[in-house]
Amino acid sequence: MPMKYVVRLSPEEREQLQDLVSNRKTQAYRIRHARVLLKADAEGPDWMD
Repeated sequence: MPMKYVVRLSPEEREQLQDLVSNRKTQAYRIRHARVLLKADAEGPDWMD
């Protein structure tokens, strides 16, 4: 199955998302969305959708 969306994060975006995930006072749904984006990043672990 071909990938529908390819996520490419800039280094600044990646750093912002990592800061968001490490912050304990962030809402859970925001942390979950940030983790998904970090995992789906083509330059990162490159997990499938």
